[in-house]
Amino acid sequence: MLPNISKASIDLKKLTHYVLNQNHPEGRHKARVFLSALGVTSADGEWLSNAILAALWKSNAVLQEDTNWGTIYRVDMEIVRGQRCAKIRTGWLCTLDAAKLATCFVVGGCDETT
Repeated sequence: MLPNISKASIDLKKLTHYVLNQNHPEGRHKARVFLSALGVTSADGEWLSNAILAALWKSNAVLQEDTNWGTIYRVDMEIVRGQRCAKIRTGWLCTLDAAKLATCFVVGGCDETT
């Protein structure tokens, strides 16, 4: 389980302005995949944030590395929206008193292995 899971947070702007923004120079590729996989757009940022935080409690965290800013964990999870399901990879920066979403992207469908 992710350390400090009860204090896990997601900056909504990271989702709406980057991950789900089809016009962002770097995030647009993630946005297109999220739209295709789950039908979500930047208008659905709050929904995606809530879905990730809920799925976090049912998902395993894998330590990736220690950095000067905290410890990075990878958490893969399944997100369901209507009849659609996607495997999402999330990256978290954990400190002594917080866990913050650093990245997230679709890695496949729910019936695929990664």
